[in-house]
Amino acid sequence: MFERYPTLRRVIVNTSEHSFRGVLWRRRGDYLVLRNAELLKPKGETVPLDGEVMVFAAKVEFLQMVA
Repeated sequence: MFERYPTLRRVIVNTSEHSFRGVLWRRRGDYLVLRNAELLKPKGETVPLDGEVMVFAAKVEFLQMVA
């Protein structure tokens, strides 16, 4: 979908199933790697996630850069 992703930026990654907020560390193959990630739940709840989160790039519906 995208040739380049805004790496080393704070982003919200939205898929049809989940939304994540974190630092987009890099793209590795078909995956986006997030660090310091949180799972965003309904009603503003967040769940901190340990380690790195890998999101399959083909599942990304849209990506928001957080100011």
